[in-house]
Amino acid sequence: MRKNKKTYSLYKAVFIPAVIILTVEIIFGVFFTENFGAILNNTIYWVGDNFGWWINILSVLSIIFALCFVIFKYGDVRIGGADAKPEYTIWQWVSITTCGGIGVGLLFWAMGEPIYHFMTPPVAPGVEAGSREAAIFAVSQTMFNWSFVQYSMYSFCGLAFALLTYNSNKSLSFGSLVEHSFNRKIPKLTTVVQIFAVFALASGVSNSMGAGLLQIGAGVESVFHIAQGNMVWLVIAVSVGAFFIISSVTGISKGLTKISSITMILLFFMLGYVLFFGDARFISKISTEALGNLMDNFWSKITFNNTMVPQDQWPNEWTITYWNAFIIFAPVIGMFLARLGKGRTVRQFLLFNILVPSTFCLIWIGVFAGMIMKVQSSGMVDVWAAVQELGMQTTIYQVLGNMPGGTFIQIVFLVTVICSFVTLADPMSSVLATLCVHDQQIDDEPPTKVKILMGTIVTTVSYLLVASGGTNSVKGLLNLGGLLMTIPMLWLFLENFRIGGKLLKKKNYLENSPNESTTLSEKMKKAK
Repeated sequence: MRKNKKTYSLYKAVFIPAVIILTVEIIFGVFFTENFGAILNNTIYWVGDNFGWWINILSVLSIIFALCFVIFKYGDVRIGGADAKPEYTIWQWVSITTCGGIGVGLLFWAMGEPIYHFMTPPVAPGVEAGSREAAIFAVSQTMFNWSFVQYSMYSFCGLAFALLTYNSNKSLSFGSLVEHSFNRKIPKLTTVVQIFAVFALASGVSNSMGAGLLQIGAGVESVFHIAQGNMVWLVIAVSVGAFFIISSVTGISKGLTKISSITMILLFFMLGYVLFFGDARFISKISTEALGNLMDNFWSKITFNNTMVPQDQWPNEWTITYWNAFIIFAPVIGMFLARLGKGRTVRQFLLFNILVPSTFCLIWIGVFAGMIMKVQSSGMVDVWAAVQELGMQTTIYQVLGNMPGGTFIQIVFLVTVICSFVTLADPMSSVLATLCVHDQQIDDEPPTKVKILMGTIVTTVSYLLVASGGTNSVKGLLNLGGLLMTIPMLWLFLENFRIGGKLLKKKNYLENSPNESTTLSEKMKKAK
């Protein structure tokens, strides 16, 4: 329930440092645009070369830890206690979970990267660019990048918050994590963690919006023949920014559910359209082989790096950047997923939140990446040449424009991108405001002025990312933000084992249950 009438005090120790850092970032981007882009571009390689191994280890652990909870007794614990009942239907769970994790990412990076992997594969595997092996690798790698690792991170972080909230009777916040871990409140540590969270989350949302600006700009050019450029991106940024800020300020808890459902319908429509009007036989063949390649090389795909080939920056530009992107969002999307888990067992929570969206992403990428391979390899359209000239964001429009009713389906895709971004930006801007306020739970309505300010900052940073260097600047900010969030994410991972171990000793799966003392006194009376 929203508590609009309640007043909150600003968490100045978090708000002021975070805003100062973000403001300095904006000033640097405005007055030193080229240098800003160069620094972010170099960040991709600095983080990957020095900390790529650490990022890969955490990615492996997210899979292993989730499997442990599914296989062993931890999975028997029911979120909310033994008698808790689910509050959301399966369809609501599917649409909100899938759309909440997708954002703009799947519709931007996953649509553009297959052509890059096909034409510029990594050096280490020895795959020839443009070959059959490169095509299968391209589809397989894109499938992998957007499925199990991503949702394992989100789900395992979400599990920690779900158990803290529903089984340990704590608020949905980082302060609760600190208090539960050390059995006491530590305000300074909570402040530091939340400053990291605000900066990393602002970076992540700015990145997602930056990718959205590029994708929408490419759609505008393709459909309306208005060339992409800084002015077009600025108009789009102001328009989209105003839209999600107004949406966030007015509060659309019910509306968010509807938008998620509409987005899912649009996504399924896109899938059906491409399969019906595209080459379904070719797509089925290459998707099946790509899935086999994924299964054969599952663990090596997670840990892939440029060992003994330092000149090959492919891992830093792709897989390690993706893991960092998912790490940025994992704790906060985890908070979001936690609210959907009440009444489900830990096993159900993990299996559903990992397998359902992952399966959707595998199908989506199989269809669209397969179609991209068909169009490029058959010579129907030189997608790679268009990407080199106009940017990665044009890939999907090149493919859709070549299909029957090309303009119509391009417009549908454009609307889908906007809806997908709103399903992410609206709740995330509210979370940013929530982290900057005292004594507020995640489902309370944050102060309007703080939400407007954080939304404005995110919109400004996203435009500067695009104007200063496009996709490379976007990737650079992802790597920096992800590196900062590795510690909070690992902390949440380990806390799961601590909470889970305690709850397994309780018959009702509730830690410090308020009814325990009452139940004990009733038993004593009956004994007398």
